[in-house]
Amino acid sequence: MEVVIRPNDSFWYYSELFDVPLVLIEQSNPQLNTYQLAVGQAVQIPGYMAHFYQVSPGDTLWRLAMTRNIPVDMLQLANPGIDSESLQAGQQIVIPERVNDLILIDFDHYTFDKMIRDINRLLSVYPFIFQQAIGSSVLGKDIIELQIGTGNKHVHLNGSFHAQEWITTSVIMRFIDEYARSLTNRMPIRGMNVLPYLFETNLSVVPMVNPDGVNLVLDGASAAGPYQDDVLELNNQNPDFSNWKANITGVDLNNQYPALWDGSSTKTDHTTERYLVQIHCRNLKPIAWQI
Repeated sequence: MEVVIRPNDSFWYYSELFDVPLVLIEQSNPQLNTYQLAVGQAVQIPGYMAHFYQVSPGDTLWRLAMTRNIPVDMLQLANPGIDSESLQAGQQIVIPERVNDLILIDFDHYTFDKMIRDINRLLSVYPFIFQQAIGSSVLGKDIIELQIGTGNKHVHLNGSFHAQEWITTSVIMRFIDEYARSLTNRMPIRGMNVLPYLFETNLSVVPMVNPDGVNLVLDGASAAGPYQDDVLELNNQNPDFSNWKANITGVDLNNQYPALWDGSSTKTDHTTERYLVQIHCRNLKPIAWQI
């Protein structure tokens, strides 16, 4: 949710007003200098959504705040320029609503387009999540990486290397949703306070490494575009691609790079672990690797 800085406002004050960890507000606004905020600058408040409310006769900001158990100044901040003493019936105002529930709910038939839709929803509520494209598929779909945290410990998760394993993407997306909610609401996960992990860990997530293959498995040959005849030939003209592992050109992505699977987990190079997918996307010959 976006608010506009007023005289004497600070990130610390927003943290107290909205009951959100200060670090999350800072990371949600990397373009702003915490110590040199200017009146009129827009600030993203993580963990909140703007609910539009039509004023009823007799409504006041104080009454609306009391019925929703929120500070009056939260309403004033969300409605710059409003005359709090003379609300007009029918007037539309913004009421900040804390996101207490998971926001991703539809994981059936989880295509690339559904994932992009859900990533956009997560970023709108949790702008401290950093997004970047680390490559593209044969059919031009972005391979998205999400990052949370700034710690020295690098942890990488990825899903859907194998196309028929698309459910791993939905599991990862559900995890991100729960992790972000727990950070903003200070809600423990299985009894564990997760905020320290934000400081300790740089979490890198590529939810769908093989978007073309996933769409092929879920939507059939029509999802292959100009490769439709090729995938049908590779699949012995069988229109059922539910067991398809590879990318859209028939390359099994999991066999295309040295993943150090035979090495001891205690000796794993975290840098290699962190950039596994990036290396995979960028350094292989195009004929062997275009996801």
